[in-house]
Amino acid sequence: MTVTYTHKTHTAGCIGGLTRLLFIWKGSLFKQIFAEVVLYFGLYFALSLVYRYVLFYNPESKLVWELFCMYCEKFSKVIPISFLLGFYVTQVVSRWWAQFMSLPWPDTLARYLAVYLPGTDNKSRDVRRTVCRWVNLGNVLALRLVSYKVMLRFPSYEHLVESGLATNKEILQLKQLDEIVHRRHQISWYPFMWAQNLLRTTRKEGLISNDWFTHVLIKEIDSMANMNGMLICYGWISIPLVYTQVVTLAVYSYFIACIFGRQYLLPDQYKVEGDRFVVVGDFPKLSNWTGTLVAGSTNIVGYDIHIADFIIPCFTILEYLFYIGWLKVAETLLNPFGEDDDDFDTYYLIDRNVQVAFLMADEAGRQIEMEPDPFNNEFPIELKHTVVSAQYKDDIRPHMPTDDVVLAHEQVQISDSVANSKMNLNLGSKLNLAGSILSTPITIAKYHKTRLNRRHTVHPSFSEHEHYGGRLPPPAFKLRRHSKTVHGMHTPSSVTVNHVGEKKNELRIPSRQLRTNSTTLTASVPESIQEESMEELRSRKNGDTTELIKMKTDRKPRRIQVIVKEPSEEREQDKDKKDKKGEERKKSLDENKQGFEAGGGAAMGGEFDGDMFDGDW
Repeated sequence: MTVTYTHKTHTAGCIGGLTRLLFIWKGSLFKQIFAEVVLYFGLYFALSLVYRYVLFYNPESKLVWELFCMYCEKFSKVIPISFLLGFYVTQVVSRWWAQFMSLPWPDTLARYLAVYLPGTDNKSRDVRRTVCRWVNLGNVLALRLVSYKVMLRFPSYEHLVESGLATNKEILQLKQLDEIVHRRHQISWYPFMWAQNLLRTTRKEGLISNDWFTHVLIKEIDSMANMNGMLICYGWISIPLVYTQVVTLAVYSYFIACIFGRQYLLPDQYKVEGDRFVVVGDFPKLSNWTGTLVAGSTNIVGYDIHIADFIIPCFTILEYLFYIGWLKVAETLLNPFGEDDDDFDTYYLIDRNVQVAFLMADEAGRQIEMEPDPFNNEFPIELKHTVVSAQYKDDIRPHMPTDDVVLAHEQVQISDSVANSKMNLNLGSKLNLAGSILSTPITIAKYHKTRLNRRHTVHPSFSEHEHYGGRLPPPAFKLRRHSKTVHGMHTPSSVTVNHVGEKKNELRIPSRQLRTNSTTLTASVPESIQEESMEELRSRKNGDTTELIKMKTDRKPRRIQVIVKEPSEEREQDKDKKDKKGEERKKSLDENKQGFEAGGGAAMGGEFDGDMFDGDW
C-alpha cells in the first residue's frame, strides 16, 4: 500500500520541517535497509577486531593488512557510483510514474453512459451495468499479467466467476480464445470488444439517440483497452538487464572496497636513519595525542597519521545510507505492482473501479430537482469561513508582478510626439497598415537584356514617406498589356519578393486602371505623389540616356525605395546600333504615348515614352 505523508507536511515547520518524516517506519529508508546496514557494519567491526587483537601483534601481517586497506581506499574512488546510480534512478522514477498514468479508470466511461444512455428501464440499466462489468473484467485480466498480488487474488478464470466479474459462458469464450492462440498472446482486449458490440446493438435498438453518442462511448472503451495494452508493455519490456546489473555491481563493489579502505589503522611511526626506516613509536593515542605523536615521524603505508582512531566510521555509515538507500528507491519502484510498502494499491483499485462504475450506472436515471438560488440572484462576494479558516485569510487576492508599479503624474500623461518611434509612424498608421504592408509582396519584372531602350519609371521615389501625408507608400504594383501581364510579353522570368526578400506568389491588389490604345497600366500609386511624379517624368522626357530602374526594399519593413541608375557604356553602344525595325516600333509607341496622355495619363501621375516595357524593373 502506498505510504502517504503529505498530510504531515501541509505547513513547513520553523526548524527542520521534514525531520518529522524521519520517524515514520512504514516505507521508510531505515525499514528498507535495516538488515543490510546491520550485516555490513557487523562485518566491518569484525574485521576491525581481527586487526586490533590478532594482526596487531604480528608485524608482518599487520603491515600487509595496512597496505591492502590503503590500496582499497585509493582505487575505490575510480568507481563512478554517483553518475551511474543517479541516472539509473532518474529513469526508474520516470518509468514508475508512467506506469501509474497507464492505469485505466472507468469513471469517464460511466459518466458518458449516464448521459448518452439514460433511462430507468431494465434494458438501459442492464446495458450500462454490463458495459461497466466488462471493462472492469478487461482491467483485471491485464493486471493479472503484471501484478503478483492480483494473480494471487484471481489465480484462475473460475475465481473471476466467483467474484462476479464474469459468467460461466463468458469464461468459456475466454478459454476458447486462449486455445486458439495457444496461450501465446494476452486476451485482455476481448471483453472490451464485447462492450463495443453491445453499444452498437443498443444504437440499432434506439436506446442511444444518435451516432455521435455511440462514437464517443466506443472511443472511450477503446482508450481504456489501449491503456491496458500499455500497462502490459511495461510489464513485458523492462529497463535493460545489463544496465541494472552495472549499477548494482558498481554500488556493492564500492562498499565492499570501503569495508577495508575505511578501516581505522594503527601504523607504526617511522623515521629515516641512514638508508632504512626505524620504528620510533606506536600510532598516536587519542587520549594523549601530543605525548605519543613523534615529531618528524611518518608511516610507510601512506596512511594519514593525522586521522585519529575514532573506532566508529560515522561518515562511512552516512555514505552507506545515502547510496544504498538510493539503490533501494530504484529497487522498489522498478516494479510497482509487487508487495512493497510503496507499490500501487491494486486491490483497492480493482474494488474501487467496480463499485464506482456500477454506482454511476445505477444513478444515471435518477433526477435531482432544481432548488432556488442560495445566493438569491446576487453576486457571491465571498463564501463563509469557519473560525479556524479565518486565521489563514492571507490569499484573498494573488500579488501580481506589476502591483507595486507606481508612476508619477508626468509619466502617465498622453504623449502626442512620435519622434521616438523607430518607424516614425503614429499609432493609427501602424494599425491601419499592419495587415496590408507586411503581408503584401512587391512584384519585380525582369526583362530580356537585348530589348533595352529608353525607359522611365512608372513609380515615383518612395524614399520618404512624408509624400503620403503620414502614410506609407504602396508595397506593390503590377503592369498589364492587352489584359496580359508584362511578365509573359518580354521576359522569360519574373519574381515576387516580400519585405524580407522571401519569394511569394503574386497578389493582385485593387488599383486604378488607365487605358491607351495598346496598353492597360495597373498600379497602386497614391494621388498625393502623382503631381510630383509627373514633374519628374516630364523633366526626363527628352533625355537620350538609358535609365535602369530597380526597385528594392531595405531591411526595415514598410520602407520602399526606387533607385535610378545611369546605364553602362555598353548599353549606350547598343542603343546606337538599333535597326530600322526598332525605330519604327519606337515611333508607334510614341503615338500610343500621346494618346495615353490625352486619355488621362495625368490622373495617373506618370508619363511614358519610348520602349517603356522593354527595360529591367
